[in-house]
Amino acid sequence: MLCVLDIDTTDQETAARAVCALLEVAMPRARREVATKAVPQLYRSGVRYQAQSPAACCFRQPSEVLARAGGDCKQLVLWRIAELREAGEHATPRVLWLTHKQGLQAHMQLRRKDGTIEDPSVCLGMVKP
Repeated sequence: MLCVLDIDTTDQETAARAVCALLEVAMPRARREVATKAVPQLYRSGVRYQAQSPAACCFRQPSEVLARAGGDCKQLVLWRIAELREAGEHATPRVLWLTHKQGLQAHMQLRRKDGTIEDPSVCLGMVKP
């Protein structure tokens, strides 16, 4: 698990770039897990969206998410992008900033090659942001 705590959200652009860069660091192992069929396809895996502390930026690998039966937006996006890239589609992460009672929080989605936005968290049980 790759984890960074207390992402500073005062500079949203820099924070978003940092989160996307961390996803890319975690990507090779995620792609290996997908390529070797160590995990099923995300949407057939039975995992559900599980919120985590907004201050935590943790990228659990697909096998870890599967073992926990769920993951947060970053972890689900990592798994889904790994699947798409292994299938030959270069999907990219997208950070959306949401205002909550606790303050500003990042939410991660992905952009497909055709430009459409996909949100694995919403597909797997999160209330739509």
